[in-house]
Amino acid sequence: MSLLLLVLIFAYAALSVLAWRCWQRHTAVPYPLRGEQLLLLSVLLLHTFTVWQPMLQQRVLLVGFGHALNLITWLMVLLYWVGSFRYRLQGLQLALFPCSAAVLLLAWLLPGQPTAYPMHNSAFMIHVLSALLAYALFGITTLLAVLMLVRNHYLHRRKTVPQQSFLPPLLSIEKLMFQGLQAGFVLLTIAAVSGTVFSEAVFGEPARLTHKTVFGVLSWLIYLVILLRHHTQAWRGKKVAWWVIVSFVSLMLAYFGSKFVLEILF
Repeated sequence: MSLLLLVLIFAYAALSVLAWRCWQRHTAVPYPLRGEQLLLLSVLLLHTFTVWQPMLQQRVLLVGFGHALNLITWLMVLLYWVGSFRYRLQGLQLALFPCSAAVLLLAWLLPGQPTAYPMHNSAFMIHVLSALLAYALFGITTLLAVLMLVRNHYLHRRKTVPQQSFLPPLLSIEKLMFQGLQAGFVLLTIAAVSGTVFSEAVFGEPARLTHKTVFGVLSWLIYLVILLRHHTQAWRGKKVAWWVIVSFVSLMLAYFGSKFVLEILF
């Protein structure tokens, strides 16, 4: 399986090179979206196999540092691929593909010590699946926030560059970002409530205050404030984009930070 993971790393690296070359060349040449979708489909099929084959074979859900990174990356790429048929996501692949290659490389180098949970534990499945989907959605919205900052940077430059037209309009990026934030916030709330109320059924112990809890609550509160201020005060622009990035970093510290300390350092 580690060999297949290496193949995936090189595949996403190759897709990164193709996307960046299309971005750098003259805009008169249209972006080969259909070609990318076909190539990405083949990569996604291989990625799906590497993620789910060991779990379906053993009928357990593997939750470890490396496998969780692999699973969330798979979800993010899948969300991008499905969304590319309906939305104009051009430009997002400039960050998504290199990040996917880098995260999978980290997962390959630091697999951690995966814990197997039986899939018949419904409370655990609700908690983990809602959390993983929330992380994937927030990952996409964070990349959209970065794309929004780049688009905003181009808009404020005195000289227009050809690469600027490669990116979607700023309002379209912002609209997609807030749609993703709303869906991710609902899923994160479900994960938080299920993890707290059914803590003994999920983790075998009552809920307690930990590093993971503190950063998880902090990121939930930041996302809540962002959404409330957007709906009540029409909050938007660069400040929102930066807070989306800060909240995602806090969320990653909550989950992967604790896993890194427990599985890699100790």
